[in-house]
Amino acid sequence: MKEKPFTVSPALARQLRQISDRMDRDGGIPHAVIIQEWHEDMLRELKRMIAAYNGSPKKAKELLEGFLIAEKEGVKGVADLRRTLAAKLESGKLSRRRAA
Repeated sequence: MKEKPFTVSPALARQLRQISDRMDRDGGIPHAVIIQEWHEDMLRELKRMIAAYNGSPKKAKELLEGFLIAEKEGVKGVADLRRTLAAKLESGKLSRRRAA
């Protein structure tokens, strides 16, 4: 099977050239900004995971992995999220699994 070469329209090529020129001239997004946004995304995802946590072992493992990764990457606020999860566990706000 013969592969077709990758092509773009002249308008898209012009737009990509303009973006490339602007990045060469003005620079891109600073690394610190990208890392900060990444850390904020990680915190939002962990908050979502805590809210959805129902006591299942699978979700517990996912949360633990998330906490470990976030801590290793230096995300600020992970300790607060752990306390939030602990409060949720202590208050009994989890759906109880029925014994079979």
